[in-house]
Amino acid sequence: MRNFRDLELAKERLAQGKYKIVIVKDSKFIYTGKERGIKPLYTALIELGEGLKGASLADKVIGKAAALFCKMAGFKTVYADLISDTALEVLKGSGIEYEYQEICPYILNRSKDGMCPAEKIASDLDDGEVLLREIGKFLESVE
Repeated sequence: MRNFRDLELAKERLAQGKYKIVIVKDSKFIYTGKERGIKPLYTALIELGEGLKGASLADKVIGKAAALFCKMAGFKTVYADLISDTALEVLKGSGIEYEYQEICPYILNRSKDGMCPAEKIASDLDDGEVLLREIGKFLESVE
């Protein structure tokens, strides 16, 4: 039997509008992030690692990079307001239960004139460890 209580809690907190990402495990909020982009999920993965296994994630936007991180973390359930086609493909093959509101071909960058940098980095990758290193380098370069 599937228990979606954690996902419902995460979705409710996300819908309140204060956070861009909410992670719940065993009915406890274990991580929330207010930053945009891939950084909050990257940070959760670095800080909590194995502690994310079996947790539920609610995120505003999930592209391929985020989906690969979800798979790597071992999330049980995932929700996105907006998800890309490639992210959906990753989740379909991962055993993660998922829900979303809208789907798009790819995630746009902040100026909405091209592909999101994290989505670009992930486009040719399927290895979460390699992606983690590449996203880490990218985040360092923009800080």
